[in-house]
Amino acid sequence: MGKYTASVGDHLSLPARVLLTWEQQQLLRLAGRPVPSFVRAHLVIDTGSNRNTLVPGVIRHLQPAVGRSIRVETSLAAGETDLFWVRLEFPGSSLAPIPVIAVARLDLPPSLRAFHGVIGRDLLGRRESFLYEGRRGRFTLRDTPPGLFGWFRR
Repeated sequence: MGKYTASVGDHLSLPARVLLTWEQQQLLRLAGRPVPSFVRAHLVIDTGSNRNTLVPGVIRHLQPAVGRSIRVETSLAAGETDLFWVRLEFPGSSLAPIPVIAVARLDLPPSLRAFHGVIGRDLLGRRESFLYEGRRGRFTLRDTPPGLFGWFRR
């Protein structure tokens, strides 16, 4: 069972490594080109956001494959951006990696400059559960069901 539990500070966040997908890495190797190293990222969880995002600096470093253009609306602005295909890993947890996921290139507001992107409902929807325990000041993200009586484990 994959799980990540953390205390809640000002923001719900998850450490991650962002990499090119295996297919993109293999294409670069076949072409004799260097594969960019992974990026250590600190991603803020936003259950109100439908889409995962990464800041332009991470996208610039990795140069991932470009998907289609999309329209993004935030509380600050609306506009067009591109989707990119990346791999996400979650060191320090038992969560399974996500081998291929689309992310939008998007700057974050100044109050979130400490983060490298957003985890939205498109990634959260791939997991078994997301539990926010306000009184205990923690959250848990699971990628497989905890099993019979698993809800007793705290």
